[in-house]
Order: sequence, then structure tokens, then C-alpha cells
Amino acid sequence: MSFLTKTSLVAITLAGLATVPAEAAPQKITFMYTAVGQFVGLYVAKDQGMLEKHGLDIEMTLTTNGSLISAALVADTAQLGGPTPTVLLQANEQGLDLVAVADAEVYPVSSGSGVLTPADSGIKSAKDLEGKRVGVPGIGGIIDVLTRKWVQTNGLDYHKVNWVEIGFPQMAEALRSHLVDAAAATDPFYSRICNDNIGVDIGNYAAIIPAGTSPVNFVATRAWATKNLDAIKALQAALDDAIVYIKDPANDQSVRASLAKYTKLPPAVAATLALPKNFETPMKPEALKFWIDVSREQGLIKYNPDPKSLIYP
Repeated sequence: MSFLTKTSLVAITLAGLATVPAEAAPQKITFMYTAVGQFVGLYVAKDQGMLEKHGLDIEMTLTTNGSLISAALVADTAQLGGPTPTVLLQANEQGLDLVAVADAEVYPVSSGSGVLTPADSGIKSAKDLEGKRVGVPGIGGIIDVLTRKWVQTNGLDYHKVNWVEIGFPQMAEALRSHLVDAAAATDPFYSRICNDNIGVDIGNYAAIIPAGTSPVNFVATRAWATKNLDAIKALQAALDDAIVYIKDPANDQSVRASLAKYTKLPPAVAATLALPKNFETPMKPEALKFWIDVSREQGLIKYNPDPKSLIYP
């Protein structure tokens, strides 16, 4: 074979290799969330390689206040967030144009929740909360809205309660020190307060919620969602993979390890919690309808959006 022929073959080979596309790098996304168990699907998807499998690299950013998430999305310091639906509704009324792109667990949820009071408080029912200080994790968030609705459903005007904002991690100490007379909590904090005999349950505010309603959603700005439909579909596919994994009892230990890792719970505490099981991935309009109705009733929003308009795609 002549030198020219050899050179030509090498050139052809190199040219052929150059046309083989390099494997695309995973799309980097920041997700801002609060420490709730409903996002366990994403926790597992990250730890078990399901996000990477679908071309995503999601950085998890934990915040103690869900009201910060909307601002982070608009500022693009996070591209995905996990606010409660009431925060989503209020943000949109203020013109931020956020949309829900995927769901997590829906009601009825497996996690514990309720209104907790110190054992020596003498408070036995919702009516006993008149004039008392009741801690909620965020004014205008779903637990605040639900607890007010629960109080009113049980015969007390919620305007006669002193509502105070207190983060989940601070609730146990606030009850122990009587900084508040009651606190509305959800897991993992609810079970921890009960198990440590810091508070006793006087009623579950979540009992009034219709089945299929969302407690939290995966949310983005409409502008980001429109430009990143493939990433949204990849997220949904990864969450579906994670749901299959979570529902297999053989994976219980690793699921709990992920739950502890991303909520910053001690593993011993995570081991005692009921794992989410009632998942939805694509958003459904009925998941938001209850929140629209109760938010309008309590004056949190004035507009009356079509739930479908708050969902993308």
C-alpha cells in the first residue's frame, strides 16, 4: 500500500470519527426546596442515577422558608423550586408567572401532620385556641391556610387566633419553651415532636383536604419551562423511575437514607417515618382547585385562575 493510500485512509478514518457526536453533558439545574418528605422521588432519583440517566444534573438547595423560592426562580438562581400551591397562586397574582411542571405526592398523604400543643397547655380542641399563639411554618403557605380552615371548620373564627410564623426546625423548642401555645407541623418534624413527647396532637388539619390535591409541586417560571420542555419531560421520566424504586420494599433502607440526606434528618428519625406512596407525576388541574377556592375564601388572592393555566405543559 502506498504512503498516499495510507494517508488517505487515516484521513477518512479521522473524518469519520469527527462526525460521531460526543455524548451530551447533563443539563445543570438548581432545585430549591424545603425539607419535606413529598420530594423523596427527586431525592431518590438523584442518588440512584435516574436523573443522570435522563440527562439531568440537579443541584439541591435547601431553604427553611418556602416564600423565598418564588424570588429565586424569577432571579434564575434556581430554575426549579418546590413551593406550596398557595405560594404559587400568590406569586402569580403578583405577576411572577410561575407554572407547575410536575407533581409529587398527593393527598391523602402517608406522612403525619397535625396541630400540636404542649402536654400541660390545657388545650384540647380547635375552640381552645382562641386568643392563643399558633405557630405555622409560613404565613400564606398551605399549612397556615389549612390550619385556619380547620379551626373555622371546628367552630372558631380563625381571626381570633394569633398566628405567628415559625420554621419547622424551631417548632419543637418553641413548644417546649411555650413561645407558642400550639404549632401546625408535618413530617418529619411532626413525628419527631410527638415521639420526643414535646407535643400532643389535638387534630389533623389535613383531614379536610380532598383526595388528589397537591401539598407541593415542582415549579418553574413559564419562560424557563417553555424553553426547556425536554428537561421537564426528563424530570417527569426520572420521577416515574424513582416511584417504581420507592414502592419496592427491598429498597426501603436506601430510600430512607436519601430522605435523611436531603431533609438533614438524623437517620434514626428518618427510619421511623411513613414513606410517601401516593404519587402523581404529571400535574392535574384538580390538584390545585382546592387551593384556589380556599385562598380566595381567606383573601390571599382576588383573581380566580383556571387551574389548567397554572400547569405546563
